[in-house]
Amino acid sequence: MENTTTNTNGRRTNLQILDDKRNELAQGLVTYKQYLDVIPVNKQDVFKKNFLELATQDYLLSIVDTKELLRFAANVTKLGLDIAPSSKEVYIIPFDTTINKQKVMLPQAIIPMNGMQQLAYAKGFFLEIDAVWKFDDGSCESASKLSRLQQSQLRSADPKWVDSHFIGFDVVLTDMKHELPTQTRFVELNYVQEATKTIKDARWKLQTWRHKAVRRAYGDFMIPRDRKIEAFEEIEALNDSVLEKADVSTTVQVIFSSEIDAAVKALGLGIERHGTTVIVSGKTFGKEKLLKELGFEFQSGEWAMPCDEISIPAQIKAPTKTPSPVNELMQYLKDNDLSKEEIGMFVKEWLKLNSSDIEGIENELSDKNHLDEKIQAFKARAEGEQAPNGLF
Repeated sequence: MENTTTNTNGRRTNLQILDDKRNELAQGLVTYKQYLDVIPVNKQDVFKKNFLELATQDYLLSIVDTKELLRFAANVTKLGLDIAPSSKEVYIIPFDTTINKQKVMLPQAIIPMNGMQQLAYAKGFFLEIDAVWKFDDGSCESASKLSRLQQSQLRSADPKWVDSHFIGFDVVLTDMKHELPTQTRFVELNYVQEATKTIKDARWKLQTWRHKAVRRAYGDFMIPRDRKIEAFEEIEALNDSVLEKADVSTTVQVIFSSEIDAAVKALGLGIERHGTTVIVSGKTFGKEKLLKELGFEFQSGEWAMPCDEISIPAQIKAPTKTPSPVNELMQYLKDNDLSKEEIGMFVKEWLKLNSSDIEGIENELSDKNHLDEKIQAFKARAEGEQAPNGLF
């Protein structure tokens, strides 16, 4: 077993990796702090601690972007559920789906058995879920009612036997207030398999099956309006909204530019930059068609567009005391009399760099003489002259 507190062989320890993930989530809380606004101020500190606990969910963090995870987790918390894995009230899992013929990974929430029972208990109900098996003699029975003979025939550790004998769930709702009779609904396996077929992580399959079975049965139960468990419906609505608002285009991607910035401002709207994305601010009602024509996509309730550092107008860049390598390169090229359009072409087509390739940019800046030769060669090529030998 690998030691998690020492590192004698040069590899990062488990604790170091966990700290890195926690730091990444902590940075997300700072960078995307606007998403905390949906949570009451007096509950935000608790949410932040719970959010950092997601650092233990390595599979989730390796697939779902921190920004999307924070946005989603904040909305789950808004519904009154604790997102910390240790609480077992709700699990956030990666959801593998296809939109416009492209595969995307999105966060989705399921309420595990413990969370569902707690929600039901708060409304005065005792909730149970029973696996239902069929046997070779043609009989079917839920696990809690199996005879001794049937129990001896169970081979639940054998996947092949389970595949051919497990047929669904009995969901039982007992009213502790004795206002309603005990209600049982059978949810067949075919339904839960179809409803969860795009779940990527097999570790969550059983939990997800149970969640879908309870949700299906709950819709058929006779329950007074004042005792409804709103969280079930709210989580389903939140999950659906994530899928509905995801808009992945299969066409050529439009990158934010100064021309688009001017067009947006002509509509009386503003632009906010968040990482490598720009988001429209202001009242967009009635202007949706124009924004779509400009290349913006409606994602998670916002009109957004990817941006490249070299295409972001100076007026929306955050001022910095120490220039980043990207800004230093842009300024250096500007000082060498390259226009904005020429800078874009030179960086992308000649240096083969983008704003995320910091190491490559730093390498170019480390040898200004060679960089100057490339600039002169670029200018010569632009004027129809031959570039010096050996440069390209």
